[in-house]
Amino acid sequence: MKDLLTWSQSNKFDLITYIPASKSHQELRGFDPVWEMYHRVFELTPLLIKVDADKPQAQKNRSERLNTPQTFRCINDQLYSSETKVLLLDDIYTTGRTILHAKMALNAIGLTNIYTFSLSR
Repeated sequence: MKDLLTWSQSNKFDLITYIPASKSHQELRGFDPVWEMYHRVFELTPLLIKVDADKPQAQKNRSERLNTPQTFRCINDQLYSSETKVLLLDDIYTTGRTILHAKMALNAIGLTNIYTFSLSR
């Protein structure tokens, strides 16, 4: 946690958001895992909603993950400047499909200057 806090203080972003859990995943666990990992270090702005997929990413093989359809949409239609520097947080980077889909949803509201951070790859 200390290393992440140090990193966050030396890297400035206009907006910090995260990969949210789907409603069913959050209800099953009782919390949003990615939000829980980062909210003590970063001021998080929820921008994305994840719709339920056929099954959780963790239960898919590589091929299934790569073929997963878009599961994200933005919370609202507010448009942002393309100059807005965004940090998108996730827990685990496996194939990159989740990040790609989240970035595509953020692009739709004007956010194109997106950096990503995951705790594990």
